[in-house]
Order: sequence, then structure tokens, then C-alpha cells
Amino acid sequence: QLVWPGKPGMAVELPPPPLTAVELERFNTGKTLYAICAGCHQLDGRGQNGLAPPLLDSEWVTGSPERLVRIALHGAYGPITVAGRKYWLDMPGFGAALEDGQVASVLTYIRREWEHAAAPVAPEVVKRIRSQTTARRTAWTEEELKELP
Repeated sequence: QLVWPGKPGMAVELPPPPLTAVELERFNTGKTLYAICAGCHQLDGRGQNGLAPPLLDSEWVTGSPERLVRIALHGAYGPITVAGRKYWLDMPGFGAALEDGQVASVLTYIRREWEHAAAPVAPEVVKRIRSQTTARRTAWTEEELKELP
């Protein structure tokens, strides 16, 4: 199919903006730290039936970073729909084990790996959300997460 700029036709997907040097360092750190997640979500991000939903092409990964940070910090529980398929999960949070920069690194990695084009996550965002949710003692449900921006 032929596409002319400024004329109707097939939408052209532009590559995501390149990561800055700091973001690239965060991505590379996240790639190493992703080993924590890979046991369930697999190295290729495809997840495991009956255990963990895919991160690859997941609207939870490429969508709101605010929601994703909350999942990483406190976990997720119950039924959750990923790419049109329902999963039942009991994912632990890693907020007690990982510092803000480490959480931001893992999330930056999964938001840019596997041809994802989502924006990186800054440690300041993780720090802000962590401070807003310090009283939380339970994992998030899909319903709660969907109520958030």
C-alpha cells in the first residue's frame, strides 16, 4: 500500500522517541532486575498459563504508569483481564524489596522491551506514588486500578 504524507491512508506508526542516556541506563538496569519477574512472566514477557499473565502487549504495561507503579509496589490480586483474556492472580508487591530507582528501572524496561513504545518511568514518579500509598497493606484489584487515572 502506498502512503503519502498529508493524504488519507494507512496510519504510519512512528518509532518511540529514543531514550536519553539516563533512561537508557535505567532500561539496562531494569533488564537485569527483570530476573525477579521472569520466573513468572518469562524472559520473553509471554507469562504462564495459570500462573502469570503476559506483559508482552499488555495494556497494563503500556497504559497508565500510575497503575503500573502501584502494581509493582503492592501487587495485584484477583481476576484481571489482559489482552482480552481473564487471569486469576496473586502477584506480590516488590515495594519492600526494591528502591524507587529499581522499581522505575524494571518498569522502564518492560514498557520499552518487546517492541513496546511506552514512556519510561522516572524514580520520582515511584517515590510520589509510594508516599501516597504507604498505608496500603493489600494488593490492588482490577476494579480499584481502573478507578485510578
